[in-house]
Formats: sequence, C-alpha cells, structure tokens
Amino acid sequence: MLPRALSLLGLAALTLSRSFVPPPPQSFGVIGENATFDYVVIGGGTAGLVMAARLSQGGRSVAIVEAGGFYEQGAGNISTIPSNSVWYAGAAPNDTDPAIDWGFVTAPQAGVSLRPSGQGMANRRLHYARGKCLGGSSARNYFTYMRATRQAYERWAREVDDPGYSLDQFALYMQRSIHFTPADNEQRAPNASVPDASDAFCSSDGPLQVSIPPWANPFSSFVKRAWEQLGIPPIRDFVTGRLQGVQYNMNTIDPADQSRSSSESAFLQLALTGGSSRLYNQTLAHRILFEGTTATAVLVQTDGIEYVLSARKEVILSAGAFQSPQLLMLSGIGPAATLQQHEIPVVSALPGVGQNMWDHLLFGLSYRVTPLTHSALSNTNGDTLASASAAYHANQTGLLTNPGGDLIAWEKLPAAERAALSPATQAALAQFPADWPELEYLVLDAYSGNNENYITATPPDDDTAHSFMYASPSAVLVAPLSRGSVTITSRHATDPPLINPNWLTHRADQELAIAAFRRLRAMMATEIMQSVTVAEVYPPLPGSGSGNLTSDSDDEILDTIRRNAIMTFHASCTCKMGRRGDPMAVVDAQGRVFGTEGLRVVDASAMPFLPPGHPQGSIYGLAEKIADDIIRGNASASI
Repeated sequence: MLPRALSLLGLAALTLSRSFVPPPPQSFGVIGENATFDYVVIGGGTAGLVMAARLSQGGRSVAIVEAGGFYEQGAGNISTIPSNSVWYAGAAPNDTDPAIDWGFVTAPQAGVSLRPSGQGMANRRLHYARGKCLGGSSARNYFTYMRATRQAYERWAREVDDPGYSLDQFALYMQRSIHFTPADNEQRAPNASVPDASDAFCSSDGPLQVSIPPWANPFSSFVKRAWEQLGIPPIRDFVTGRLQGVQYNMNTIDPADQSRSSSESAFLQLALTGGSSRLYNQTLAHRILFEGTTATAVLVQTDGIEYVLSARKEVILSAGAFQSPQLLMLSGIGPAATLQQHEIPVVSALPGVGQNMWDHLLFGLSYRVTPLTHSALSNTNGDTLASASAAYHANQTGLLTNPGGDLIAWEKLPAAERAALSPATQAALAQFPADWPELEYLVLDAYSGNNENYITATPPDDDTAHSFMYASPSAVLVAPLSRGSVTITSRHATDPPLINPNWLTHRADQELAIAAFRRLRAMMATEIMQSVTVAEVYPPLPGSGSGNLTSDSDDEILDTIRRNAIMTFHASCTCKMGRRGDPMAVVDAQGRVFGTEGLRVVDASAMPFLPPGHPQGSIYGLAEKIADDIIRGNASASI
C-alpha cells in the first residue's frame, strides 16, 4: 500500500462516527420461519425504505428484505463522514469493500478501452459500486441532492401518461422526504456564500436531511468565476426546475453532526414504528413466487436457510437498477429467450426487462494547484488530518464536512463548439428538451488520475511528504445516447448479473465528450485559473507516467477519456416505466409490472429515462408518489 493510502487510514482512527443504535431485537424477523405480511419489500435501499416507511403507517405490516447489514457497523467512518465518500468508489475491480458493496464488475467495455494501437487499458472491466447495506446506494453515494429540469419531468409525465410526474405535482412528493437547512454563510468563506433556497422545500419537515457544508473548497471559488467568464451564469439552486448555471450544490448531510443522511438513517425507524413490520437483513431474495400471474410471496435465504415471506397485498421490488431486473428474470418475467435459455418458466414475457440502461459517464484531468484541497489529508506528517479531525470532533466544521466536488456547472454546449459537431450528433442531441443540459462540470478536489483508486492514486510529480495540492476538473455526459443492458448468467440469485453499460459506444457521446474535454482545458486556461495552477499532471504522455498530451487531436483526447472514464453510479431505467403499448415498457406509471398482479418495481430501474442531474432526489420522490398512490387507492394491485 502506498504511503498516501497509509496516511489516509488515519481518518478511521482519528475520527469517531456518530453514535449508532440498531433497531431493538423485536424489530427483526425470525430467520427460517415462514411469515405473512401485508407487503413484502425487496431491497432496503433508497426507494425501498421509503416504501416500507410509508406503507407501514396505519397499522399495515411490512417485511423488509435486505441482503446487507448496517453500513455504520460494516464501514463506520468510511460511510458516514462526508470527506470519506471516495473510499472504495474507484473503477479498479478490486477497489471494493464487501462489508457494504456488492463488488459488481462490468462486462468488458469497448467504449472506454483504448483503440488497439493504444498502450494497455484494452477491454476494461470496471468496478461498479452498489450499496449492499441498509440505505443501499444512498449509503454509498457522493451526497449530492438536486432535482431535474421542468421539461424533463414534463417529458416523464407525457411518456407514462401521468401528470403526477410533471414538476408542479412531482415536486410535492420530492419535498415530502426532506428537511432542508440552508447554508450557514457565517461559517463559509465570504466568496463561497450560497443563496437560500428554503422556499423550494416549502414547509416540508421530512426525515431526510439536506444541507450545505460549513466548509467550502477554496479552489471552487476560482472555478466558479472561471465558468462565469466562459458564459455559464450563476444560478440560485438546482432544485427548482433549472440546472443550466453554476452554483454550490446541496448534500444529504445531517447538519446536527455533519454525517451522512441516508434512507436508512431517515426512514428505517419510521418503517419499524408500530410493531407490525419486521426487518430481515443479511437476507437474500431468491425469487418472487406466483399463483398464476399473481405475486404472492418471496423465497428468501438467511445464513443458508431458505424460507418464504408471503404478501397479502403486494410485493414491492426495490433492489436497484441491476438486481431488480435480475430478480424479475429469475422469477419468470423478462425476455422470453433469456428465460428459456435458463429453463425458467415464463410468467410474463417482457422484452424490456434489463434493457434501456442509462448512465452518466465522468472523465477529466488533474492539476497541481496552490489552494488547500482534500489532497492535504494525505500529507505524511498528518498535521492537516489531525487538525481537520479536531475541528470535526469539536464543532462539526472544517474540511471533513465537505465530500468534495462541492461546486457544479451545467450547460448545453455553446454555439461555437456545437458547430464543430457532426450534423448527426447535433440532430441526436436536439431530441432532448431545451432546458436539459448536455454537460456537467465539477471539480474533484484531489488527484484522481485514471479514476482507478482514489486512495492509492499518486501524482507523477508528488513529493515524498505528499505536501502538494491537487484538483481534478471533470466533465459528465448528462444527455447520453449510448444504452446498456443487464441480464442473468444463471438461475441463481447468488450469481451476479451481467452488467454491460455500453458507455461511449454512440458516436454522439464520443463527440460530445471530446468537446467537453476541450471546455475543461479552456476553463483551466483562463487567467483566473492560471493564477492558482502550477501544472497539468494528468493525462500522461502516451506510454509514459507523466507529462501532458502531445497534441489536441480528437483521437488522442478520446483515448485519454477512455483511459480515465468512470461511471457516476447513476445506472437506471432497466425496468422502464411506460404505457401499455410500449414494447419495451416493464411497469406502468404506478410501478405495476405488466402481465402480473400484486407486483411493483419502485427504484431507479423504473424510471423511463435518466433525467439530467443527480437522481437521488427523483428516486425519493418516485417512492413517495407510488406509496401515496397505493395508500390513497389510486392504483390497485392489478392492471
């Protein structure tokens, strides 16, 4: 292990996570004992725990089936302290923590592998971090909270024929989950103040905490001015239906102790209040059981013991973008050829199961800079880490309260750069609404290099004391045209699904990525940024370990992007929501699975498309809406 990683291990030793108390013993189900509930929720993640909490109100009983445990126990400070968000989030297949992560690795990805003439990186297989714990990926993400654009939600409402997904109505559901605390601008630097957006949350007093860190990355203030100089205007917030602009973003952080606020910390206790619901953690759902086409139960396994949890009313599948389609196929719902290949009896032949995967791809550069960044935490003398830990302990302030990437800019590619795109790419991008940005820009305030492992990554010019500061301006494709897929490899839930994101396989994505890379370079070339930049240290020269690109050719830039591209963990749409006549639709607007009764899918997989922005706000809203539909009786279990 590199000295950089050894010094960072002090984060676990020098800081204590908040006090964690698990639910009382009577809240847990009895292992090996068949039981019946009103609802069985498969997956205790972002959407699943919202569904369980809302459905358990009014005396209804809910079984929560979760394959993992408590992230506070499994990973401690790694999962709760904001600055630790990069741990086990790299693209290297071995950069994973089995205590909280599924350890999924993609199929070989031609789109993010170098051309045959390139040096290495052929057939890249990337670690795709997914939360295997209560809270799911809300316990593993980078904390960012926002909402999509008005026209994106209007498109959602039109495509699924439900006005409840239009912004004016859907915002009410997104607000329901949230308790918002505006920025304390007295604690933040004067040039990093954030406008108050409390009115975007109305009088909501939900359990999920959303706030803005008291410490701002100093480098971000320069980046903000640079983007404004290049034509991206300041915007008040990213939660009122607009994204195009630049501003500091909100985070799912509890301001009371500056720790992670997840679906587990926010909703699990609510779900178990009342005494009739039970938690089955460390329990894997093997398949959904049917009587005819009606879902009646779930076959589960805990510590090698199989038993059945029955549902009087409905089974709610919230296992995420990879495992919701996997479990549907294992249960007889999916492409007929796939089911027949694995000798699985067909309950409902739906060709769209596992298809239509959307995702957002990130790539960028790294620079040595002069302002303080999170790089300081790896200094071998430990002074910065010690002082940051002391500030975090004493009054929940300082560098550890910030997850990094605290400033985001969004844009459609400007006219001058757009003119360089091919007519086919311009036409492909024109299908997105006018307020849907194509590019997201953020700065990872440390050295990210090739994004393989953020803890062991070492800059080529690093000194032995790790005293230099680094920052990594990055771009994300948020209007992607490449589509991926998920399928099964066997009849068994214990075998991981085959994940094929297909990143950068559409020519439009490649052209837009090249243009975005040049925009990053243009931003860093502004006088503002040159005043705080020492040198570009990534990408490396072809075949070497240091230096810069030798040319500005499209091919060389694209190879650089392929070398360090990584997902933003926004996999979605693999159980697409749509109208009955849509041949690729899997669920209707209320999440009900076509061709079945008593079965819904409620998670990121059910979205019809991936809206612009970071999706967790929309996923919380989706769960709130469908839970409300069920409770109000607006959507029966049958379609």
